[in-house]
Order: sequence, then structure tokens, then C-alpha cells
Amino acid sequence: MTESECREAVPSGDVRETISAPMSDPLYEAARHRGPVVALRVKGTRRELAAPARRATIGSRAGCDILIDDACVSGVHCVLERNGAALYVRDKGSKNGTYVNGHAVEGAELRPGSVLTIGRTQLVALAEGGRGVPTAYEQLRGADPRFRAAIDTAIRAATTDCSILIVGETGTGKELVARAVHEASHRSSGPFVAINCGAIPRELIGSELFGHEKGSFTGAVVDRDGCFLQADNGTLLLDELGELPLEQQPHLLRVLETRRVRRVGGAIERQVDVRVIAATNRIDGLGTPQSAIRLDLYHRLATVVVHLPPLRERMKDVDEIAESILDDLAPEHGRRWLSKVARDAIRTYEWPGNVRELRSALVRAVALGGDELRLDDLFPQLAPPMLKTVKSSRPASSRDLAPIEVAQRDLMADALSRCSSIRAAAAYVGMPKSTFAEKALRWGLITRKE
Repeated sequence: MTESECREAVPSGDVRETISAPMSDPLYEAARHRGPVVALRVKGTRRELAAPARRATIGSRAGCDILIDDACVSGVHCVLERNGAALYVRDKGSKNGTYVNGHAVEGAELRPGSVLTIGRTQLVALAEGGRGVPTAYEQLRGADPRFRAAIDTAIRAATTDCSILIVGETGTGKELVARAVHEASHRSSGPFVAINCGAIPRELIGSELFGHEKGSFTGAVVDRDGCFLQADNGTLLLDELGELPLEQQPHLLRVLETRRVRRVGGAIERQVDVRVIAATNRIDGLGTPQSAIRLDLYHRLATVVVHLPPLRERMKDVDEIAESILDDLAPEHGRRWLSKVARDAIRTYEWPGNVRELRSALVRAVALGGDELRLDDLFPQLAPPMLKTVKSSRPASSRDLAPIEVAQRDLMADALSRCSSIRAAAAYVGMPKSTFAEKALRWGLITRKE
């Protein structure tokens, strides 16, 4: 990798500064109570910091205490130094700089949740409490440049009160990004309220958003605050905003502009102090009159737009995401691992449901499988009844098959090239021989059954 490519890989725009006092950046201020930093998370792996050590080196040169395999990281890139319970990072004249929470630094304190960026690698500071429930930022796994750029944009915007619109397909982590913004903002001690606009019955939208007075409609037996008032002094996520009926959107726009809410059936307006984040998977025509979101509402909410790429466009992140999910499941189910065939499958499948679908597949596999997770644990729909009739021996093209079938066909073809018989190939992919033979014949991988 060239030096210019490395320079393009690191955050930009901030002048280096020396920070001798604790950082005032609000990123993960709520995590202070966890105590001193005791570990770093590097590419999904927790690296413990030796308790007695006062100094640790980080770099790409052999002999560093924390060795980073990254062509954009200098031999000795930076050092960690303890001063009492506090942990500081200091740049050692690296070519590409050392960044904490997106700011270029010569020296800075690392607090729990702080993000240390060197070259193309991000390290998250963890305290003893980091062994428990991770922050939203820690759960946003992956090193894909587009994905990290989107997250960095969201975190930088978190330090202001501007509205944010998060755009991405279902399952890409829009709510998790919104939570990370909330945690990184000065509102982190306030409530975080999320409401799915597509799940509200049309006749109750006004009540859910703005609240209602007792007796204002049938079933309104008590006064009730809507989500705007529930999120006062905090953050409100309007998820799947594109599902909100067009006739209701002007009412929402008025509240966003005036920051005043009147309950359904009420006569008094109440002031609210809310940071609004919207999310949508309705990407077609967004920002035009053809969009499911009114143009005036779009411009009011889209002060900062964060585009989350689908998982199929960052497939190099699949391994890290899968391992982090298995780590999350390990305390309850024990440590599990993916067989080679299963791992090849998750790298090939396009995951139309994105990270949510990947998590569901792994949860199902851990619940139903053994210590080694096999292909049919992840995708039980791939194993048809053993006596299924073979309808055709015509070779199948990729256009004839669903993406998951293409993935399985490629795995079977690879097994046949490695093994001396259909029986051995079926055992290699963890499939009954009869099922393997029927599929291989139907997809043109063999010309006859053994």
C-alpha cells in the first residue's frame, strides 16, 4: 500500500493538538463509571493490558506489545502510558498520525469507549465493565471504509444537536447507529426513545407521537404522553419514517420546527427539548417529490445524512461480525465455531436481510447445532426431504437459482473437486449422501448417481 493511499485511509480535517487534561469530547461520557481502561478491542478481539505495566507500545514492528497487521501503521506508531488509574496514548512520530475519537492528537487520555485510530485500524478502549453489555458503538463491527466513514460521520454529528437521517436497508443497524449517536452526545444521560412509524395503526399515529388527553377518543381512559414528551431532554428515533402516511407528515414537521407539542384533544402546547434522528429503508426517490417522505420534511431532518451500506457490499466484514455474534452467545450457550464449509457459505451468501439475518442464522445454529456449526445448522432450508423426486438433470444456471442455492452449488462443486467420491463429498459438506446426489444431479454437477 502506498503512502498516499495510507494518508487517504485516516480521518481528515483536524489539526494535531496536545491534550494533557482529560478530553472534553462527549463520546461515551456515560461510560466513566466503568473504571480504568484495562483492555483494547482490536478487529473483534479483546487485548488485555497487563495490570502492572506502565508503558505499552503499539505498532507493526515485531516486538511491539500490541502488534498491528496494517501496512498503514508505523513500526512503533504510539505508546500507552499509565498515570495512576488514567491511561494515555502518545504518538511516536508516526507517518499517518494517531487519532482519538476522530481528532488527531499528540497525546490524549483514553477513556472507556474511546476509539483510537491508527492507519486503517480502530481500537476501542474497554474497562472492566466492558466484559458486560457493550456500548452501541462497540457493537458496530466491521472495517469496510464506507461503513466506517458512515459511522464516523454519525459520531461527529453527535456532538451537535442537528437532526440526522440514517438511510439503509432493513437489518443494516440503523437503530444501533442512532443509539451510538445518543451515547456520544451530551444527552446521553437522558432517555432514548425509538418508535417504528410503520408499526403504528393509522388511527393512533397522533396519539403515539404527540400523546392524548383523557376522553379525547374511545379508549383514551387516561392522559398519556407521546414519544416526543417521553424523549424530552433526550433523543427520539423515528424509525422507518417512510412508512408514515403523507397526511400525518405535516403535523410532524410543525413539531420539529416549533419544538412544541399539543396532545390529541388538548388545548395547551408544551415545549420539548428533543434531538430527533430519523431512519428509513425507503431509498427510492429520497430527496425528490417522488419520495415516500415529503420534501419539506426531508430537508428538515436531513441536516446530516448517514448512508449504511448493505452487508453484501462489505462482505470482508462478515467474519468479524459472525465472530462477535458468537462471542455474545458464548456465555449462555458455550463457545461454538463454524465449520470450514459453513464459514465459506456465510462468505458467499448475499444476506438480503443484512446483519439481522446473519444474527438470526447464527442464533438458530447455536441453539440447534453442536460445538461445530455446520451448513445445515445455519441454513436448514437447504436440506430437502431425502426422498424428493429429481425432476430434471438439466444443468442449472445461476439465473435459475436463488442466491442461497448458488452458494450451496458452489460449495458442492468445490467438495466434488476435493473428494474422490460422492459419499466423501457429501460428508465434507455435512449433507446426507442421497440429498447431495439428488442436488448435484439436478444442478448438473454430476451426470449419474453412484
